[in-house]
Amino acid sequence: MRNEPQNPGMSQVERVLLDRALADPDAFADIIERHQAMVYSLAYNFFQNRTLAEDIAQDAYLELYRNLGKLESDLHLGFWLRQTVTRKCIDQTRRLKHRRHQALEDAPEPGWEPPESDPLLADEINSKVALLPEKMRAVVILRFQEDLKLSEIGEILEMPVNTVKTTLRRALQRLRPKVAHLEEGAVYGPIRA
Repeated sequence: MRNEPQNPGMSQVERVLLDRALADPDAFADIIERHQAMVYSLAYNFFQNRTLAEDIAQDAYLELYRNLGKLESDLHLGFWLRQTVTRKCIDQTRRLKHRRHQALEDAPEPGWEPPESDPLLADEINSKVALLPEKMRAVVILRFQEDLKLSEIGEILEMPVNTVKTTLRRALQRLRPKVAHLEEGAVYGPIRA
């Protein structure tokens, strides 16, 4: 006998992946595989730290497993994961602010990340974004890395759209003077006398 969805108004088609994942660990692994690039890249771009991004992704998947029955639909899954990862990143930032010393066993191991199209430019920009306050950083990453609409960012961060706009504008105003020297080399190539 098939279990009925928790919400009686919801069609059975909307919860196919979630219901399958509740019953079968392999189906849950499929959900992780389907969303792992988004989850990891969101966390990685927030901290620029591979180990921390992997830990946050693992925490997000654990929380997903605990909340599978509460999610409304398969379509809700991606939104829920983005929101959860973003919140975990903000929480981790707050924890790191209060931590003065780090034990050697807790220090992340050095790792190699594949080069981007212009690694120096990307590193420079990412280091400047990393200096922004956590809400500004979250808005910038969700807008430019995840390419989300302002309304979607507002839903994820539980902020009004106008607040998202203002936060993004202020973040970009803070970043412009810090990266202005990069624009000439990036757009026109190196200047030669």
